[in-house]
Amino acid sequence: MKMKNYLFLFLLCVSMLCIDVSFLSAEVEAPFPMITVASPEYGVSDIDTTTDILVTFSGVMHKKSVEESFYIFPEIKGKFKWEKNTLVFKPRKQLLPSTSYFVTFTSGVKGANGMPLILTYFSTTPQALCVGPEGELQIVGKNTQVEKLKVKGNNPVWSSDNSRIVYDYEGEIWTVDSDGKDEIQLTEDESLIASYPRCNPFTELIAFVGTNSAGGANVFTVETETKIIRQLTAFFDSQGVNEIKWSPDGLYCAFLRGGQIWIMNPDGTNMRRLTTNDLQCEGNFSWSPAGTKIAFSGDENVWVGDIYSLEFRKLSFDNPKTGRLDWAKNNKVVYEAEGLTIMDSDGSAEIQVATAGKNPLWINSGKYLSYILPLYNKKNTAQLWLMSADGLTKEKIAVIGAGSDFVSWSKNIGFSRLNQ
Repeated sequence: MKMKNYLFLFLLCVSMLCIDVSFLSAEVEAPFPMITVASPEYGVSDIDTTTDILVTFSGVMHKKSVEESFYIFPEIKGKFKWEKNTLVFKPRKQLLPSTSYFVTFTSGVKGANGMPLILTYFSTTPQALCVGPEGELQIVGKNTQVEKLKVKGNNPVWSSDNSRIVYDYEGEIWTVDSDGKDEIQLTEDESLIASYPRCNPFTELIAFVGTNSAGGANVFTVETETKIIRQLTAFFDSQGVNEIKWSPDGLYCAFLRGGQIWIMNPDGTNMRRLTTNDLQCEGNFSWSPAGTKIAFSGDENVWVGDIYSLEFRKLSFDNPKTGRLDWAKNNKVVYEAEGLTIMDSDGSAEIQVATAGKNPLWINSGKYLSYILPLYNKKNTAQLWLMSADGLTKEKIAVIGAGSDFVSWSKNIGFSRLNQ
């Protein structure tokens, strides 16, 4: 028995080192099955969400054991077919955007002689949500593929796991599958107009703006499973809430009201104001990757404030006409300023990359960005463009409604987040 074990280990090691073992016997075959091709390849990114998964083996496999042991995470249902020695897994629904998938076999898989093996992982391409010219929700891929859903709504965003779309329609918050099916109404309150939903990146909480009949706006949350609604703020005047954004770690919720940025815990406690009467937010704001700072457009220039020390620092260099901005994971900031300008988060390396464009948003942690070009035509449409971070390559990827210029990209979902 020991001699057989030693022989197996010897054959395994020399085969992995690509050593020629033909001298042992001209008739001896490889002692275990091998994967010769896996598609998508190990470690690749920007994979299309309609992609099938293919695994080619070195020889004839025990098909039932392979299919029963096939495992993909996040889990997704599909069907198998075989093309000679190649297993093809066809998902029933599209893969989730901006998501890392891990594909392997459980220990029960075996070849004709019963030996085990292992596989690969890949990441899917990001997708944008926007509203089309006819008011329908649209899913737009980096590859310019546009999928129009038979669902009308406003301000669509991806859920925390990129599996569903959350949006507002006729004063209520709704959610729907990415194929336009299984619509679920999350709010039902005749005393409130619910709008601008924003999903916590790590929980089932959705923050939204609730406006009463007198025009007073406050921040609320709703839980997707229980549909429990909680009011987080208690303002009584008629000022509106213009923007809500969760911190990247989901620990804080920030919102813009009357030119002031406010920060609070997810349950509404520990609410405090970041900006001052002398330094207000005139455009929008964006969290830093670490969730400790917020960049915003002031009356003049781009500023950044520390949420703990409340210290402020000017980032842009004497540029009074700043608009909407976004802060990428690689610490690049893009903002509107008679076009689009990119700079490092310390204010250095400032460069204009486009002479026109609105609502810039980073994609792929700062490799690309999208922006909108209004057309000012009779059809009331605008164009959604994609641009590399250096501004050298630009491409139109969709036509959207000019009256609803909100765009939301799927966020990267890694294994650590999926295991939360």
